[in-house]
Amino acid sequence: MANETRKNNGDYDPLLHDGQPALPRSSTEVDTSSSSSSTPSAEPSVATTTDNGSTVDLEADLEAVAAEQLAPTTTTQSTPTRFRRVRSAATEPALKKLIVILIVPAVVLFIVFFFISRMSKTPSRDASPIAAPTGISFASGFNMKQSWGSLSPYYETGKAWPGISEMAGKGYYGLPHAQCSFKQVHVLHRHAERYPTGGAFDKINEMAEKLYGMTEKPAEELSWISDWRQTMNDELLLASGVATEFTSGSMFWETHGRFLFNATDKGEMFYHPTLNVYPNGTARPKIVLRTTDQSRINTSAHAWAAGFFGIYSGEPNAPVDDDDLYKMVYMSERAFENNTLASYYSCPNSQSKRFTIGSRIYREWVNIFLKDATERLNKLLPTANLTPMDIYSVMAMCAYETAAYGYSRFCELFTEKEWYGYEYRDALEFWGDASLGSAVGAAQGVGWLKELQARLEGHLLTEPYGSINVTITSSEETFPLDQLFYMDMTHDTIILAILTALGLPFGQLPSDTLLQPRLFVASRLTPFGARLYVELIDCPEFDETMVRLKLNGRVMPLVGVGECPADEDGFCSLTTFIDALRIATEKVDYDNACFGIPKGWENAPEFHRPLDE
Repeated sequence: MANETRKNNGDYDPLLHDGQPALPRSSTEVDTSSSSSSTPSAEPSVATTTDNGSTVDLEADLEAVAAEQLAPTTTTQSTPTRFRRVRSAATEPALKKLIVILIVPAVVLFIVFFFISRMSKTPSRDASPIAAPTGISFASGFNMKQSWGSLSPYYETGKAWPGISEMAGKGYYGLPHAQCSFKQVHVLHRHAERYPTGGAFDKINEMAEKLYGMTEKPAEELSWISDWRQTMNDELLLASGVATEFTSGSMFWETHGRFLFNATDKGEMFYHPTLNVYPNGTARPKIVLRTTDQSRINTSAHAWAAGFFGIYSGEPNAPVDDDDLYKMVYMSERAFENNTLASYYSCPNSQSKRFTIGSRIYREWVNIFLKDATERLNKLLPTANLTPMDIYSVMAMCAYETAAYGYSRFCELFTEKEWYGYEYRDALEFWGDASLGSAVGAAQGVGWLKELQARLEGHLLTEPYGSINVTITSSEETFPLDQLFYMDMTHDTIILAILTALGLPFGQLPSDTLLQPRLFVASRLTPFGARLYVELIDCPEFDETMVRLKLNGRVMPLVGVGECPADEDGFCSLTTFIDALRIATEKVDYDNACFGIPKGWENAPEFHRPLDE
């Protein structure tokens, strides 16, 4: 599907890339011909075609063009003699002198203004770092934070998914109208901002050692690098991550929780256990939330819960003890242990580079899109001898330090086009390891889909299937069946695997060129704090409960998911959606995918992990 939406002229389409502005280039190929010097690159000529087929240079003076087009048509008819003014010969020299006095300075000023304006125009997206905009502000309006892939801070801005109305999910608190109501909501949530994980942490430290070991001083423009030190830890959730999760929980209470629990009608601003009752008024069991035993995952889950349950509301008689409000179920992240929130542990083939190609294809792309940056920065950082993979780590430092400290000077070193390339590198890794480019992508997602199906149908799971831990799913104490909402805290790869298993048409991603537009954009799918809502909605005009999926604030299209129809509001009937879950899980040969030779991968070559990975 992604290839079907490629534009003929290759222009960048903001529709499927987080609302980023279009790149005015004639091909989807990455241009690696930009100069490595500090001189600004020449701005490419940009033209557009008008309605009448003529071509207009967008670099021209648009006001002048408009004035010319709007000017009234002149005629060659002479003005009648009686309206002509007759000049005497004596007045002509004085008039010429006056014209010289007035016109010549004006021409000089115009020339000066022209050159100043040309020098201060918007820099090329291929400009060198010295000439390019610094910080995170670009004259084009480009927001680099939305091109950091899975390291992007959470955001909801951007165009709607294809086939979905721009107004979908933006009505009465996300409902079509006031007569509709949320019946139940299932939340699948990613942890938020963290320090680098093990592999990334090691690469960053290797890059830092090269910077520390320079025997020559950096160029003056980058002299600050001499005093820079790598001070980050690894793996753990950051303070900014706690804030992201707390905010997410608080907002879910505002947008969904208070409706699910009828809090507003009962005069409650915050959650209170007395709201958690059945329709007949009897108390429900405490709400069960699920997480894993990994630090950043369970810390995220508790921060989210603190926001949702209003632990710091300050309300009179408000419970402040977690145990009075909810029950947290921890799922173990250990090799060979079933866990739908970290399913790669129970799928050995997910660790095989023969059946997951992310590392292979993203390296191919790094060597392409960072070729110029590598040459450029090695000139400014003599004796550092940075490789393209080192430069990628420098770009990652921008995102990590921004998450940890609020700002990073490494963000100043790269052009807009290079940040688009960085985003695509992340897409290639996730697509190749946890989605359609992997033999095990869908297999890692079917377990949670099976749990979702069981929750919707109202039954326990007692038979082993995929990555399901039946010790948890066979008891209502740990796998309740009638909660008003569920929240599972997980990882980015699991969200992608689940969407892949569900059947979203992500298409293919080439590793030698930047595909645009495309559906698979990591920063849009799984930024820090990503959240997938499976909403059950009742409305008077519906014959049955409807299901809608909302990923990071955007309603998702369900066409192609089982027999769900094309609907601009993203609705699918509950019965049809449950059938779609059944179809999706039956399509996956989990045992063969995870423990054998996956179908279609019989001749897949062995791929050995590079030494620097």
